[in-house]
Amino acid sequence: MKLTRKQWLMLTVLVLGAFVTVLNQTLVTPALPSIMVEMSIDQSTAQWLTTGFTLVNAIMIPITAYLQDRFSTRKLFLTSMGLFAVGTLLCGLGHNFPMLLGGRLVQAAGAGILMPVTMTVLMLVFPVDRRGSAMGIFGLVIAFAPAIGPTVAGFVIDQADWHILFYAVFGLSLVIIAASIFLVDNKAPANRGDSVLDPLSLVLSTLGFGLMLYGFSALGSQGLNVITAGTTVIGIAGVVWFFVRQTRLPHPMLRVDVLKNRRFLVGTIIGMLVQAALLAAGILMPIYIQSLHGLSATVSGLVLMPGAILMGIMNPIAGKLFDRHGPRKMAIAGMSLLTLTTVAFAVLNLNTSIIYLTVVYTVRMFSMALVNMPITTWAMNALDNKVMNHGTSVNNTLRQVAGSLGTAVIISASTMTQSAASPALGDAQGTMLGINVAFGVCALLCVIGLVMTIALVKDKPGEEAAVDEGGTRKSLLTSIMKTDVFSLPQTATVEEAMRLFVEKNISAAPIVDAAGEPVGFISDGDILKRLSPRRESFTDPIVLINRTVTDNEDYEQKLAKVMQMRASEIGAPRPICVSVHANLTDVCRVLAENHLKKVPVLEDGHIVGIINRSDITQYSMAAYLADHPQRALYCGEGEGPGEACTEGAAVVGK
Repeated sequence: MKLTRKQWLMLTVLVLGAFVTVLNQTLVTPALPSIMVEMSIDQSTAQWLTTGFTLVNAIMIPITAYLQDRFSTRKLFLTSMGLFAVGTLLCGLGHNFPMLLGGRLVQAAGAGILMPVTMTVLMLVFPVDRRGSAMGIFGLVIAFAPAIGPTVAGFVIDQADWHILFYAVFGLSLVIIAASIFLVDNKAPANRGDSVLDPLSLVLSTLGFGLMLYGFSALGSQGLNVITAGTTVIGIAGVVWFFVRQTRLPHPMLRVDVLKNRRFLVGTIIGMLVQAALLAAGILMPIYIQSLHGLSATVSGLVLMPGAILMGIMNPIAGKLFDRHGPRKMAIAGMSLLTLTTVAFAVLNLNTSIIYLTVVYTVRMFSMALVNMPITTWAMNALDNKVMNHGTSVNNTLRQVAGSLGTAVIISASTMTQSAASPALGDAQGTMLGINVAFGVCALLCVIGLVMTIALVKDKPGEEAAVDEGGTRKSLLTSIMKTDVFSLPQTATVEEAMRLFVEKNISAAPIVDAAGEPVGFISDGDILKRLSPRRESFTDPIVLINRTVTDNEDYEQKLAKVMQMRASEIGAPRPICVSVHANLTDVCRVLAENHLKKVPVLEDGHIVGIINRSDITQYSMAAYLADHPQRALYCGEGEGPGEACTEGAAVVGK
């Protein structure tokens, strides 16, 4: 599928919007020490600038699925970027903590809408076989923010003032808003009216996710007490009630039933484990570098930069590999590397060199690229396009919850270990042991993810079957396709292909290897192209003058030459096929993009039938007329071709 120029520009604007929101997150963490000094607040208060952002972000994500069913992409994008820009300006102008925190919460409301909208558009605009590449490009842009954010923030903070960071993000936001007015599609949502805003669901979502994430965060900073435990329990109860209620409403605010799809559920859980390990490491690394090594924020950012850059480079490569080979090998390799590098962090000491730290962190981020986007794409591909917006919202919500919960548990483990060990070992050794234990917990999460990946993540051959629940698509294709399949061996000549076309009255055939698996495709159009007069342009390498040479070869000579060529030489170099589990939309796309009249149908890698354009046309007309009998024209017996027909029930094949 080739996207139009406008589609590419729209996707560019959407992805840049997501980039700015991620960049904003990476700029805030290095600024926390400066903010604490300027506003005379302690660490437990300052952490609400990140915790509060996470809370509001998670609260907004479930609502976004409903909003996407009610409003166009442009309206949602402008609203989210507008909120984000207003919040950013408040942060820049904030000279007291309440104003700064308020700005961060407004920022989070915009960011919570923006990310699911961007992911949904990516999944819907690109076809299934190119979604891996699309998500890889998305990951490249998003990964660039963590690559430059900490370093830029550290430099600005060391040289000037943290307010400048927010002013810069505000300026970028205004540019993106201006571009989106002209470039983002204002198309109405496909599922308008499918979702209904249920007031109780809204309350349960807001209070449930809010209290639960607050409780997890408070556990990390305040420890276990009546308030934190009670808040966490009430929050969890609210979330459970919210999920149960969505399954019973005729028009749920969030289609949580997407979790019944086994592949989507597995991919989401693995993504949650990776997210928890990623966010926790992002907090632990600056503490280790700045507190135990006594280095500046700028150096801390430079240590993290190579890993973020490599992850960004690898994301589109991983996406292309996913499109070709599926997720299994990449995900297993990625989770294995992630586990090993996390274990390496769990045995750090006070004398570990910065070079070693940088190398291990870089390999760790490389492993993230092999897991994160491919697993997310694999999970999302399991869903029907009609519920894609709900899938992205559920996936993002649960990843936010996992990130907050994982961070709370891991930081709590570090804090408790540090408190217990410091009296005997000293502050430095106590902090070091706390960091080791925290990374040990991260390693445990990675091991769980690795086991799930090995046991449950499968490659592409079974993907479409997993999506085709109940075999509905398979039944449809097998009912309308032709099962008489005529193919050519790899050694066949064009003459043999022509004889097959004439004898069997067909216009195209797949080329198969010795095992019977398709390796190419040849049609009568490929042969005609070879026989038609051709003009060949070339450039003289010395004088750089373009010349054109006309092909004046005699037709009979050309025909004789072409007949002796291998069919695989002039046919398509790759097999053009569709899965028996594909929907008719995908079949039509393959036929149209390749200008074909028919295409082979595969099951488990073997050809089981051929489907023609005429087969689809006849089926579509018959199905439509059967569903709309009042629009069908029925000509009764005795009426001639020139006589008028009367409206009545559709009679197919009469």
